[in-house]
Amino acid sequence: MPSERSRVNMSLTMNPFRLELTSSVCIAAPPEAVWKIFADISRWTEWCGVCLAAEVETDFDWQRGQRIRLKFRIAGRGVPFNVAITESEPSRRIAWASTKLTVTAVRTFSFAEETPDSTVVTDHKLFTSPVLPVRLFYPRPVIRRMTESMLVDLKSECERAVGA
Repeated sequence: MPSERSRVNMSLTMNPFRLELTSSVCIAAPPEAVWKIFADISRWTEWCGVCLAAEVETDFDWQRGQRIRLKFRIAGRGVPFNVAITESEPSRRIAWASTKLTVTAVRTFSFAEETPDSTVVTDHKLFTSPVLPVRLFYPRPVIRRMTESMLVDLKSECERAVGA
C-alpha cells in the first residue's frame, strides 16, 4: 500500500536563475470543504506541521494586496515570510509573492474538483532572480519535503473534517 507521501505528485523545471516546482494531491473531500479549511489561515498551525505561525490583517478575506506573515519550518528551522496576495479567486486559485535578496518567490495554490467528492490541490512555486543562481539558495529536496508535508497535512485535515 502506498504511503501518504507517495500520493503527492511533484514535477520541477529549472535554470540557474529560475526554479519552478509543482506538487499536487487529491483530497477525498468536496472543493467547498477543502477551501473552508485552507481559507481559515488562523488555524493552519493546528493542522499543518510545517506552519509555525500565520498572522493576517483584520478583515482578511484572501483579496489581492492583502498581506500574510508566515513562519514555516524548513530544514528544521523557522523561516519567516511576509507575503502579499497577488491573485485571488477564493476557492479556486490563490497566489502570493515575496522578495528577499533579489529572489522573488511566487506560490500559487489551485483547487480543482476532480469529482463532486474529491478535490485536487496544486501547489506551484516559482523562484526567480535576475542576478542570483536560485538553485544555490533553494535546495529542491528541502522545499519538496516542506511542500509534501503541507499537502499531506491538508489532505488529512480535510478528510478528517468530512469523515472520509
